[in-house]
Amino acid sequence: MTFISRIDKIYRGLERSISMEREEADLDQHKPLKQLDLNDDALSSSTQIRLGAAKINDNNNVVPNNKNRGVEIKERTAVIRAPPPTTNDDDKKKVQQSTANVPKATAKIAPLPNNNINSSPLTNTATDFSTFKQYPHDRLYCMIPFIWNRPTYSAIMSTWGQRCDTIHFLTDAMVGGELNGDHISFTNNNGGEETTKPYWEYPPDTFPSNVKFINMTRTWECPPTYNKRTGRTEQKVCRHIWEKMWRSWVYVDEHHKNDAEWFCKIDYDTFFFPDNFKYYVRDVKDWDPVGEHHYFGHVIQHRSRKDAPMVVGASACWSRKTLGDIAQVYREMPKGSKKGERGKCEDRAHATEEVTTSMCLREHLKIEPEAARDDQMREYITIDRYPLVLTWNRTEQGEWWFWKGKPKDAGQMENTIARRPIGIHKYKKPEEILTLWEEFYGPRSGNEALEKVGKQRHGEVAKRFVEEVRKEMGIDP
Repeated sequence: MTFISRIDKIYRGLERSISMEREEADLDQHKPLKQLDLNDDALSSSTQIRLGAAKINDNNNVVPNNKNRGVEIKERTAVIRAPPPTTNDDDKKKVQQSTANVPKATAKIAPLPNNNINSSPLTNTATDFSTFKQYPHDRLYCMIPFIWNRPTYSAIMSTWGQRCDTIHFLTDAMVGGELNGDHISFTNNNGGEETTKPYWEYPPDTFPSNVKFINMTRTWECPPTYNKRTGRTEQKVCRHIWEKMWRSWVYVDEHHKNDAEWFCKIDYDTFFFPDNFKYYVRDVKDWDPVGEHHYFGHVIQHRSRKDAPMVVGASACWSRKTLGDIAQVYREMPKGSKKGERGKCEDRAHATEEVTTSMCLREHLKIEPEAARDDQMREYITIDRYPLVLTWNRTEQGEWWFWKGKPKDAGQMENTIARRPIGIHKYKKPEEILTLWEEFYGPRSGNEALEKVGKQRHGEVAKRFVEEVRKEMGIDP
C-alpha cells in the first residue's frame, strides 16, 4: 500500500467519526453564539481592520466591506452577518443603529465536548493502551498551531493525537497553498498559481470539527519580495505567530479550560507522547495543576534579551492555573503595535512567540520556565531529531548555543534524552510521523520501521535508544 493510499484510508476513517461528532456539537443551530466585542482593543477603529465581510468605522460600528459583502464574519465562535451595501444616508443610519445594538459578550459559552476522535483506528500498533496507567485527574489538552494540511492532520490523528484527552488544531483562517516543511508553496502541480481564501468560503463539513480557525487582525500574505540568491520574486507568508498564539490561548481559556488540567502547545512537527507527559507531571513531579503555576518544557537561554530563559516552541506546557491567569494578561495587554521586538508584553507585529510568552509570564505573573529533565539530567523534550541529539558531545564540541545556561551536569550524548520522552522534534513529513509511531509503538516482530532504525546514520545509538524507550514505556518486556 502506497503512502498516499494509507493517508486516504486513515482520513476516510476519521471522516466517519467526525460526521457523527458534528451531530452532537452543532454550534450554529443548538448553541448560543458569542457576539463580537466591538470595544476590543485589537479592533482599533483608526486602523480600519478588515474582518472578512465587514470593518470597523470611526464610530466603532460594523459597516460593509464591499470586497466580501454578504458572507459571515467569524471571530472565534462569533457569527455576525455583514449588512448589505447602502445607497443613502437614511439606510446608513439604519445599519449603524442595528449594529450598535449588538449585545456584548458578557457570559462565557459552556465548554464544548472533547474533540478527540477516539473511535478512529490507530495506525499499526500492537500496544494495548488499556493496560497503561490511567491519570483521571491529569487530563491533557493538546493544542496544535496549524496551517490546514490534510495529510499531516491525518497522520497526527491516527497516531499520538489519539492519546490526548482533547486535541484541537488551531488553524490560520486563510486556507490555500501547499505546506512543505516550514514553507508554503503557492504553485500547484501544473505550474499555475494557487490562491488562498478564508475558511468560511469553503462548503460546510470541509474541515474536521476539531479544527478551530483563528481570525487575526494582520494580513496573512506579505508583499512579494525579491530573493537575491535565486534571482526570483517570491511570495512570502506573514503568519504572525505571536498574534495567533495569544489569541489561541484566549480561545482555549474561554471554551475549554474545564476540559483538562494540563495544556500543551505542540508544534505539528513534534512527535508527542501524551502518556509520558502524564507520567512526568504526576509520578515524577506530583504537581497541582489547579492551585500552582507551571510553565515547562525544554528551556534555552540564548535567544531572548539578556539571555533570559524560555521554553522552546517544540512543546510548551502549562497548568490550568497558568492558562487562566496568562489569558487575562493577553486580554489586557496593549494591542496593535507595528513595531518589532522591543522587550514588552504586547501584541505587536513580527514578535517572536517563545520570547514574548516567557516575557509576559515573567513580567505579569512572576512565573519562570521550568526545565523538564529527569533525575539523570536528561531532557524530556528534544529540539532536533533524536538520532542526532544523541550524538551531541558537550565536552568535545564546547559551549555552543544548545548548552548555554544548562547545568554543568546536564546529560550529553546517549544521556541527552530521557527514556520516557515527552516530545521529539523536527519530523515535518506525514510519513515520518507514521514511521515514528511504528518505531515506538508497533509490534516487535516484523516491524520494518524498527529494523531500519539501526541502518540509518548513528543507527547503533538510535536503535539502543528506541529499545530502551519501548521497554520503559512497557511496550516490550
